[in-house]
Amino acid sequence: MKYSPDNQYLAVGGHDDTIYVYKIDTNGNYSLNWKIEYMHSSAITALDWSRDSRFLKAIDQAYLKLYYDCIENVHIKDGSTSLSDPSIWDTSSCKLGWEVMGVFPAGADGTDINSVDANSDRTRIAAGDDFGTVCIF
Repeated sequence: MKYSPDNQYLAVGGHDDTIYVYKIDTNGNYSLNWKIEYMHSSAITALDWSRDSRFLKAIDQAYLKLYYDCIENVHIKDGSTSLSDPSIWDTSSCKLGWEVMGVFPAGADGTDINSVDANSDRTRIAAGDDFGTVCIF
């Protein structure tokens, strides 16, 4: 689950391979705004919002990373170059991408790293692994 930076949306990734994007009104009530289904083939493992709360990045257990425009409610088919820029993202919890590729130890596969997150200015990344270790890069 991840709230958008403007706190107007909540994205929830499910084990049913679906992402549910809820709109939050001024009274704090939640309503389903968009159900993203039939895009992922396995459970959603991480979600990141863009700083402007427009775009959502998601990865699943099959190591598929997809991008969505949550204002237009569309999948962005080619993952535009501007969306691969780490500076547009409010959080960095997706373990796939150039910005986190150094967290995987030599010989590791995708399952060895369980979670990642970066500080707000992207000078540090923490990674939790299968060996019970939290590594700071």
